Amino acid sequence: MGGADSRARAPTLVLLHGWGFSGAVWAPLRAELPAATRVLAPDLPGHGAAGEGGRLADAEDAAAALIAALPADVEYPVWAGWSLGGLVALAAARQWSGPQGLMLIGATPRFVRGDDWPAALPPAELEDFRAALGGDRRRLGRRLAMLCARGSPDAASLARELVAEMQAAPASPEGLAAGLDLLQGADLRAAWAGLRAPAAFWLEPEDALVPAAVEAELRTLRPDCRVGQGAGGHAEWFARPEPLALFVSEFLDHCSAGESA
Repeated sequence: MGGADSRARAPTLVLLHGWGFSGAVWAPLRAELPAATRVLAPDLPGHGAAGEGGRLADAEDAAAALIAALPADVEYPVWAGWSLGGLVALAAARQWSGPQGLMLIGATPRFVRGDDWPAALPPAELEDFRAALGGDRRRLGRRLAMLCARGSPDAASLARELVAEMQAAPASPEGLAAGLDLLQGADLRAAWAGLRAPAAFWLEPEDALVPAAVEAELRTLRPDCRVGQGAGGHAEWFARPEPLALFVSEFLDHCSAGESA
């Protein structure tokens, strides 16, 4: 193959951000990836510069919009979703018909606890966020940032940086409300279990939003998945991106090796 064709067939890392953030949040991770890595970091509906916030309420609709907006030469996407972005990544993987890979980063196919899914958030926690949507947005942002930073050795400093990220590219009220709808209602365990493509997940031991105990459930559904673990909380990778960058790079190499085999 020629150079252009080789680049088209090489995996393209598609980074999908979490609730309340934008594609810009990935800057620390992108800086640690090899220079040759092709990376896309789009804004999800109603977040950053993206409109149509209501589309985020349905993972399949959000994924369809994502896929439609990809550059035409993307033939091998590796979807990597953090937090809420993991749900859109799962839906995109279910819709994509070509070679691909999937990585969940501090994400899970189902965010709400159930009798058959204990390692997840109590429904009341997401309801509290919904109640806060009509109040002070800055206060809501600080609360989210503190939860994301919990478990980090420098939690206060990390929370301030995350607040600045949200304020620099604020999500719309419609996008935030739709995102909560998605977090509360989505159950994409079948997509995770049934995907015929390389899969991986990254968890943090002190994550306040995605309990590390979900690892057992994810392994049960996908025994062949690759597993990585950090040493902090939900957004520890933002403060210390090197371990996650190494894991992502190794997973991309794994995907490339599988495609060329």
